[in-house]
Amino acid sequence: MLKYKYIAVAVVCMLCAVCGRAQETADPQPAKVYPNWESINQRGYPSWFGDAKLGIFVHWGLYSVPAWSAPTGYAEWFYRGLMVGDTVRVNEMQDFNRRWGYMLGDQWSGRLSNSQGVKQRPKPTDLYTLYAQTWHAEHWNPDQWADLFVRAGAKYVILVTKHHDGYCLWRSRYQPNWNSVVTGPHKDIVGMLTQSVRNAGLKMGFYYSLTEWTNNLHIWMQDPDSAIAEYVDHYMVPQFKELVNKYKPSLIFTDGEWQNTAEQFRAPELISWYYNTVGPDAIVNDRWGEGTQHGFKTPEYKGAIKDTVRPWAECRGIGRSFGYNRNEPLENYLTSDSLIRHFVKLVAAGGGLTLNVGPDADGTIPMLQQERLLDLGNWLKVNGEAIYGSRPYRKMCEMDSTVYYTRNNGNLYAIATHLDSKVLILKNMPRPGLFSTVKLLGCDKPIVHYYFAGSLYIRLNNLSIEDLRNTKGAWVFRISKYGDQ
Repeated sequence: MLKYKYIAVAVVCMLCAVCGRAQETADPQPAKVYPNWESINQRGYPSWFGDAKLGIFVHWGLYSVPAWSAPTGYAEWFYRGLMVGDTVRVNEMQDFNRRWGYMLGDQWSGRLSNSQGVKQRPKPTDLYTLYAQTWHAEHWNPDQWADLFVRAGAKYVILVTKHHDGYCLWRSRYQPNWNSVVTGPHKDIVGMLTQSVRNAGLKMGFYYSLTEWTNNLHIWMQDPDSAIAEYVDHYMVPQFKELVNKYKPSLIFTDGEWQNTAEQFRAPELISWYYNTVGPDAIVNDRWGEGTQHGFKTPEYKGAIKDTVRPWAECRGIGRSFGYNRNEPLENYLTSDSLIRHFVKLVAAGGGLTLNVGPDADGTIPMLQQERLLDLGNWLKVNGEAIYGSRPYRKMCEMDSTVYYTRNNGNLYAIATHLDSKVLILKNMPRPGLFSTVKLLGCDKPIVHYYFAGSLYIRLNNLSIEDLRNTKGAWVFRISKYGDQ
């Protein structure tokens, strides 16, 4: 039976609290998992996720056609905005109808007939189906996406296979007319991207919304939460199994769970079935409803989280939205330097990052997002030994939050986010070993260091501006043979 311990204590940097020890991997072929929390938790978590540190989230669907929300909103919630009469989204839908209605037939030109043949104006939610007729994904190349994700330094990808609007990016027998194979791009997006990602050597994961706004068996956020059983039993569970059986994803990221319990979603049954079906590489997140007792944690735009015995990775966009939002201002986006520094903090705290991209409807990833990904990937090419497979040090960072720590393969890594003097001082450190050396990753010049009064001093005076330009955002000093791991 797989025993897997993962203790990562993420703390407020000013307190620099102690982080836990690394996870360990045992039997790679766990015994059968039974549909109860005790059996599921005994199975544990595969080591690849804790080692990966960086994954790419992809939010792409019908909502990518309008690509519109308030400047700080989620564009992928476009349909919900139509449901509640959000003026920002309703106005965009009406503008879309005026622009495209004449091309899509008289029935969409402003009036629809009801069951009695009486002409009436369509509701905004009725018009949402038009996006399936105008979404062509004409420039989409899944191999190019996978290549970009590799160059970004990611180790896994999570594709939104179905968001809360219920539109599927694979041919689902449970949504025969509401999927990307029959409508829209006329492509099996899930299957094509899965193949490209795996061919590139990355793990493939799926986001799957447990709930939907468009399903007549249960309309999420409109029908009573207690009336979800028929939807779960006759739609959600068989569709989930259809998706897993067809593609065997290494990771499942569920969502849309917060108004129901794990028992209502039959979570122990589905998680154990998934683990038994896919095997030892499989891992799930923790969004399965109230009472869930398993799964890697997914803080959303929350940075590092506090003490946990589970693996975790923050999920967030480069900007504020997950789906591409044409209405989002530039200041919402992380710069490359700020992205790198944020990533370093997460890893030093014992976690990781699932960084989202929101492609345009035509299948291209906006250039600003590509730039940020490539800058992060270039940084990782130089400094990846301090990140991949690393574990937290006994303290997360210096008191002024300008130096963060990781440990890996017997080395200690001091990751400086600012270098504004000729000496880098690491305070309250144990004395280094007699043969300890210091190296700035990406630079071949020797680094002088000395220990005095409980602090380790790293001299920077022989480093030039050009030496420091070999990397950006943060500079990594490897302290080998340190002795205090």
